[in-house]
Amino acid sequence: MTRGSEALQELDLTRDGFWRSFLAFALMLPATIAILAAVRLLAGLPNTAGLFASPALLMAVVGAELVAVLAVPALLIGLAPHLVHAPRFTSFVIAWNWAGIVSASLMAVPAAVFAIGWSYPSLAGLHALAFGAIVLRLRYCVAHAAFGPQSRIAAPIVLASVIADYGVVRMFGLLPL
Repeated sequence: MTRGSEALQELDLTRDGFWRSFLAFALMLPATIAILAAVRLLAGLPNTAGLFASPALLMAVVGAELVAVLAVPALLIGLAPHLVHAPRFTSFVIAWNWAGIVSASLMAVPAAVFAIGWSYPSLAGLHALAFGAIVLRLRYCVAHAAFGPQSRIAAPIVLASVIADYGVVRMFGLLPL
């Protein structure tokens, strides 16, 4: 987050690296389990029955995590199709995918604390907002590093990610509001 575009050089920015970056989703599994446990409790389902006792909820959580990471790059492709062939876009998608692991892991912290009973829903919500702020900063740094400061697209990407996350969570029925 502090090294900017220098950090991109540590990623495999080749075509193979682009496709390999989608394997990051598999590394989100531990975070997914913590988030699933919290979502089950919020849905009124006890975790003692087993995390996978509700396949529909499991698929909703997994689907929401995958779609949430893919939503912003897909939105950029839809709004600016010429970006698909830009090297900066490829770098952005690679960094975005790998940052998805960090984002999911950060959001799993308040979920896990709530799921094990060390927090109650409103406090867990505040914790999620605090960790969410770190995630937004990470997303800003990824966009800023990939597209450069002169592009001024980092802030709109972060805003798009907030709107996309909200839409995805609502679409999968994971937000009771």
